[in-house]
Amino acid sequence: MSLMGLIPPIGLEIPCSGYGVNIPLQVNVLGIVTLDFKGGIKYRIEANLGAGLGGVKMKVIGYEQSADSPVLGKVTFSQADVDTTPLSLLELTKTLPPTFRQTTYLDIRVTIEKPPGGGPPLVLMNTKPLTLVNDSLTVFPPQGSVYQLQAPVDLSPVGNPNQVVATLLQFPTTWSHNP
Repeated sequence: MSLMGLIPPIGLEIPCSGYGVNIPLQVNVLGIVTLDFKGGIKYRIEANLGAGLGGVKMKVIGYEQSADSPVLGKVTFSQADVDTTPLSLLELTKTLPPTFRQTTYLDIRVTIEKPPGGGPPLVLMNTKPLTLVNDSLTVFPPQGSVYQLQAPVDLSPVGNPNQVVATLLQFPTTWSHNP
């Protein structure tokens, strides 16, 4: 089997479903709220990687996960409409057995249906992209593979990036190809 058979072709769209359980969201006025997220992500293969053992650059072309909270109502993470998000990477790190590192970069819009203190739904943005990594994939698209958030991500009201009101502390999420 050639390595080219392992790496998806340019233009291919890959939908995946994902879930994360007991995800800790630090909300300034409440402390830590744990949420169970489910939803999906879709990648499009954009370009081949010239460096290393090979791989591809991928664009996230759809993303949404939501959780129901007794405190916050429905909490929805969706893809933010920004063109500055870096392309995600799928890199071959070892040939025998084939092992990949997948790095997903996401800019998200967070909608909290019932913000603490009341009022209309609160919409937050990340102050820097979320970076989700799995560095021991043996197959791509993933099948039941767990991705970890590389660093906590601060969330601020849209248009006010200096006013951090929540922080996504961890985001261990299990992703599977969902053709």
